[in-house]
Amino acid sequence: MIGIRQKLMLGFGGLLAVIAIAGAMTMTGLDALGQALSLALHENCRSVAACQEMKDALAQMNDGLFLLLTGEEAVDAA
Repeated sequence: MIGIRQKLMLGFGGLLAVIAIAGAMTMTGLDALGQALSLALHENCRSVAACQEMKDALAQMNDGLFLLLTGEEAVDAA
């Protein structure tokens, strides 16, 4: 015959097991979400850098065209 102490231990042990499983599943989900977020931020950083380079190239083209149209010589900025 199982006493009250054993019944309580089984009941709370079951609840503890359920909480542990739910916690492990939550941690796994959070890890996957963190990896996806890291990848998205990395790709966003690369696209921002590429856009900045395109903007700089367009500015150089605009300056060169302006110098060509005005007949001035290019001044070396370096």
